[in-house]
Amino acid sequence: MDQELSQPIIDKPLPPVPLTPEQNDLCERLDNLYQKYNLRFKPSQMFRGALYAARPQCRNNPDWIAQAANSLREILYPFYSPEVGTVGTNKKTILNEYGSVTVSNQHISEIGRVYNILNALAHHGNARKSKIDPSSFTLQQFEQLLLDFQQVMSITLTRQLDVHSEIDAILKLAPQTKP
Repeated sequence: MDQELSQPIIDKPLPPVPLTPEQNDLCERLDNLYQKYNLRFKPSQMFRGALYAARPQCRNNPDWIAQAANSLREILYPFYSPEVGTVGTNKKTILNEYGSVTVSNQHISEIGRVYNILNALAHHGNARKSKIDPSSFTLQQFEQLLLDFQQVMSITLTRQLDVHSEIDAILKLAPQTKP
């Protein structure tokens, strides 16, 4: 005899995670990068999905870290996989074509470090050459990884126009002097 499926205990979904101004800015930059390469899905949605999976209300899910990590990894995946034909895998070229003014080997290396950890977590430690043990990956380590992702991507996706906007904002704050 079939047993009746249990009913969900929550009848309303959780609301979206509110983003900081910096996170909104990153979402816009990521979407602009994806647009340049005609990629289908918006990375801002993947980023919001990662934050949703990582929110405290969802941490009873034993797989939340892998799910959040997978969403973040998927944002970077087109730039690491030769399977995505519209994008090359040369990060420096990709970022230069996007218009980044902060392309450096150090930033590209940091993106690679973050990607490799996210990849290991998303694959539950079963990725080739993985030295990450997801079962011992802590909340603090994940929060730091999320922060690292946000910082390196925000810096790396800074364009010349962004620099000019920042300078304009600083100049507007300068005290007015009377002649």
